[in-house]
Amino acid sequence: MTKGYFGAFLAITLLFTAVASNAAVHRVYPGMSIQEALDGASPGDTVLVEPGTYQETGNGRYGLRIDKDNIRLIGKVKKGKGAAGEVVLLQNEDQETGVYAAPEDTEDYVCDYDVNDLSEAGQDCRSRELRGFYIRGFIVKDFPKNGIQTRWVDGFEFVRNESADNGWDNGNGIYPTLSANGLVRNNVSYGSTDTAMWIAGSENVRVIGNELYDSVIGFEITVSNNVKVIQNEIYNNTIGVGLFHPNGAGNPPLTVMADWVVEHNNIFDNNRDNDAPPNSLQGNLPKGIGVLLSGVSDHVVAKNNVEGNGYVGIAVLGWCTGLGIADPNVCNSPPLKAPPNSINNLVAQNYLIDNGLAPPADAELPPADLLYAQPLEQLFGFSTDGNCFEKNKPKNGFSSVSVTLLGLSDELPTDGC
Repeated sequence: MTKGYFGAFLAITLLFTAVASNAAVHRVYPGMSIQEALDGASPGDTVLVEPGTYQETGNGRYGLRIDKDNIRLIGKVKKGKGAAGEVVLLQNEDQETGVYAAPEDTEDYVCDYDVNDLSEAGQDCRSRELRGFYIRGFIVKDFPKNGIQTRWVDGFEFVRNESADNGWDNGNGIYPTLSANGLVRNNVSYGSTDTAMWIAGSENVRVIGNELYDSVIGFEITVSNNVKVIQNEIYNNTIGVGLFHPNGAGNPPLTVMADWVVEHNNIFDNNRDNDAPPNSLQGNLPKGIGVLLSGVSDHVVAKNNVEGNGYVGIAVLGWCTGLGIADPNVCNSPPLKAPPNSINNLVAQNYLIDNGLAPPADAELPPADLLYAQPLEQLFGFSTDGNCFEKNKPKNGFSSVSVTLLGLSDELPTDGC
């Protein structure tokens, strides 16, 4: 593991350990309210929930609302198999999001997470953050917008939770947004019409050992910095992994949006029909892509197993090219929040097999194991330098296509190697 991983993990561990000595434990049994226990807890306390099915009432938009520092929310799991060892949170009334951790009175507060923003407004954002949140052992089901979400939280952990059929109304399963210093480990998420797991507008996040499937996008990153994605199983989505330009997010760009590392993941059979709303961004995504980098720079996709994705195994595209190669005007409408080109990306040592064998009938770009395309970015004068495709496997055993203003080629960029 990298030095950066240990540094972020140590920061998270110290954050939670510092308050443990004075913490109380609040136990919740079936028939009781988890929210009442959260409301009665003090910063640093643990709410320990016994196995059972829970539906909260009177919470407005949220199943559970956390607005105190360093709360540990733990679903107790008995030994052995079966439903008796589960804590299930079901949607009720008008609740939109299952578990929501954010500072008090911030639902309508506009504040963008950027640690490099030293302005007065940026410092005000930092002062209002929630400090620490831990959730483990919850099954969150059937919420229309999001399953488990943080917003403006510094120091969070999601461990061994399940997001089941959340985000069915154009939403997401597990969704850390505008947050920092997080660990998302060994969770399962499925059944979202946007993304099973989305890291948005966040800094220093580790995503390890999760299972993400049966959604429009399995895993997504936008407008974030320093995100490591390691040893995840991502399959049976429309798009397996999406690394997207700021125009694909609701958050404005950060000062730094680099160092997204996607390594040692198993990304396969992402050929699910797209059931997102047709007028949405994700509703326009073609099915059958394992990893899609679109209009992003300074990232690494390496040492992954990428197999059986019908259209493309790994694609590096310019944002405008990805939106519509036949329409140059896509670079002007809507206005770009950041340059649309993809530069300085490394795609290396991936194992690619049986990708591009069943492309969509209306595909605008050629199918392949590896695809590189930025003709519209070239047309508008943006640099396309610094990308590196190297040492992908099996050697001489996969298909590759480059699309440039000069036409099609099987030679991928190596000027950044």
